[in-house]
Amino acid sequence: MVALASVDDPEMGENLVDLGVVGEVEVDDGRVRVSLIPTSATCPMADLMVEDARRAVQQACPIGTEVDVYIDWDTKWSPERLAPALRERFGW
Repeated sequence: MVALASVDDPEMGENLVDLGVVGEVEVDDGRVRVSLIPTSATCPMADLMVEDARRAVQQACPIGTEVDVYIDWDTKWSPERLAPALRERFGW
């Protein structure tokens, strides 16, 4: 999660963890899978967000670790997923 907290959403300018867009993180022997939940159904920066997250996770993992980051289009994001400080700042 530390690696993902270093990645900012390109539209919102806040990190992925505090925005609540990090869905599931699975760590298996030599493999990490991360799902990201878009803040909108037509998230125009989804590809950039995936690539930035993949790069950050890859840098935090041992060499040779397979990293798969993908958008979970089936899970709907909601303001309740925001970190409390962001929820307050955004007025949600």
